[in-house]
Amino acid sequence: MRSRPLLILAAISAATLVAPAARAAYCPCFTASSAYNDRGCAIEAVPGINPSVAEWNAIFDRVARGPAAWGDAGPATFDLGQGCDQPEAPRQIPAAFPCELLKAIAMQESGWQQFCEPDRPMDQAGASSRTIISFDCGYGASQITSGMRSGDSPDFDPRRVAADPTYNAATGTHILAMKWKATRCVGDRQPAIVEHWYSAVWAYNGLSYVNNPNNPNYDAGRGVYDPAIGGAVPYQERVFGRMEHTGGRWEGTEVAYPALGEIGGSGAPAALSEPRCASPTDCTRTRPLHVTRCVDDGGADGDGGADGDGGAGGRGGSGGADGSDGADGRGGTGGADGSGGPDGDAGGPPVTAGQGGSGRPLDDEENDDETTSTRVGIYGRCSCDVPGSGAAAGAASWMALGAGGLAAAWRRRLPRRRRTD
Repeated sequence: MRSRPLLILAAISAATLVAPAARAAYCPCFTASSAYNDRGCAIEAVPGINPSVAEWNAIFDRVARGPAAWGDAGPATFDLGQGCDQPEAPRQIPAAFPCELLKAIAMQESGWQQFCEPDRPMDQAGASSRTIISFDCGYGASQITSGMRSGDSPDFDPRRVAADPTYNAATGTHILAMKWKATRCVGDRQPAIVEHWYSAVWAYNGLSYVNNPNNPNYDAGRGVYDPAIGGAVPYQERVFGRMEHTGGRWEGTEVAYPALGEIGGSGAPAALSEPRCASPTDCTRTRPLHVTRCVDDGGADGDGGADGDGGAGGRGGSGGADGSDGADGRGGTGGADGSGGPDGDAGGPPVTAGQGGSGRPLDDEENDDETTSTRVGIYGRCSCDVPGSGAAAGAASWMALGAGGLAAAWRRRLPRRRRTD
């Protein structure tokens, strides 16, 4: 009596366990010399071996500290605006970023893949491990698209974007900084507060109505995005959800969300007050704001010291005993429309540990050519020409729901980490 149900369950389990490996192997390489390169991708793929999860965490943590930490391993130095007269007066400070955010963006974009063995297009399939390049010329882990086509004149080195994981991540972070400049204030506009990047993350994927959380194509009762479940949600909610549901790759953060009523109904958010909502659609419950674990906020001889856990001065993180949470790391940003690959944690290899420090809660414009269109990552579907289109949102939902079970299988294999935030 039990044999048939057991056989069915065994078949389902076997399919679930093998499917993530197939998804993780998804690796487009529309390199410059490919006959299928019809978008003008200008840079040839570079052979390489993808960094390990521990190496990626170190890269993200370094890049999060900005040009002062990455030096010549990334684009030139730039500053960020801080303060929005609530109460701090606006001023320019050296750029630094929440490492939690950078890791989530890169996971959404590529599953932390800089190099992999191509399985498409046909004239690249079966080649040795090399740069991942999406059909629309998104290069590497951060899926850098702008500046990577024939005729572009970027202010960074496109060849290093293809060849060097750290440079790729730093370039993506540089682009995210432009989005910070191109969007209005969230709260008092503090780069060290994770939630204050909400509008910049929206802009990273495109200032269009498809990413407006009030878009009726999205379920008005949705909660926090979980890649193991999937569903149609705006790009920035995917990234914020990945900061909470990390698949064990790094410490999770239960970020707060802005009130829907403040966001408005256009393709770009208005100035927002401090995000306090417990989910994108629920403000009856609240959450505190979060200061990033990895950006220094102290003086020259803060808790981290010059060579301590916190990096080059300031409180920093308490992650690596050898300063791995200080001077190393940081992820980039890409360009997917939020369809999100296998939509889950199966986008990259299974991982075990994250880094970081205290992650304590906090109680209490310049446009470029990427701000008006929706860019596409390796798992995305282009919605550039149809902002707010139900078809684009529906495609994202279909891919998300179809892959939720696969991602869940990966998550069952990952060790649980104690939350510290």
